[in-house]
Amino acid sequence: MEIPRIRIDDVDDICVLICYLIYSLGCPLSKSQLCEITSFEDAVNFFDLTNALEKVRGHLCLDTDVDGETVFANTPTGIKAARDLGASLPLSIREKLFSEAVRVYTRDAMKKKGSFLSVRYIKNADDTCTIGITIMDEATARKKYYVELSAESEQDADIIKHKIKSDGRGFAKMLDEYFGK
Repeated sequence: MEIPRIRIDDVDDICVLICYLIYSLGCPLSKSQLCEITSFEDAVNFFDLTNALEKVRGHLCLDTDVDGETVFANTPTGIKAARDLGASLPLSIREKLFSEAVRVYTRDAMKKKGSFLSVRYIKNADDTCTIGITIMDEATARKKYYVELSAESEQDADIIKHKIKSDGRGFAKMLDEYFGK
């Protein structure tokens, strides 16, 4: 059975999606990152995204300059929209685009910071959390592993996140040993 493609055409739904992605990652996103994330499987048309970014500006999101690039961060109203209306987005869309957001954000953050590990999590509607872990190969600077874990609560997700971040090399070594690399 073929999984249906993601497609969001309504600008208001795209506004909620923008707030939801920023809220889920817990960090601001640039227009280019949002374009890349939402263009995954052609989920959102570029021009619809541009219209939505104009619509959220100042009300749901604030745009600021960080290192010469404009990034969008949620306002309190944007956070409320992400919490209240984010659940109205189908779970398949939230999961696919969250995974893509983690990939894009991690790649860009690792380039800037020279880091090899990124751990992000999202709180699901049932109060469980999905944790996205990306480990880059330090020699080639290419993605080596992307692992998703589930946690029963946000508190459990925080514990897992901090434990992995405190010994990232040990976690990567454990995966290497497990997979025989």
